[in-house]
Amino acid sequence: MAVVLGLVWAILPLQMSWTGLAAGLAVSAVTHAFFDRRWPVGWLLEHIGSKGFAELKAAGMNGMYLTDQALQQTALLVSALLITLL
Repeated sequence: MAVVLGLVWAILPLQMSWTGLAAGLAVSAVTHAFFDRRWPVGWLLEHIGSKGFAELKAAGMNGMYLTDQALQQTALLVSALLITLL
């Protein structure tokens, strides 16, 4: 991710700061490491009343995986906002 951001920064006239870049990469790394542990995803689904979705493993669907991916995409959005706005 850092290499691609470096190339984009060098080629395109985007407004990014070193602070924003560091903050965005840090948020991305920390949140991905946290959500990849799987227990936070299960805990979240259980506490919002979606235990059945967490246990879903039928017809090619996996509730834990889908939730993990949604959380990771949200973390990437936050990371992108930090990179561009700080």
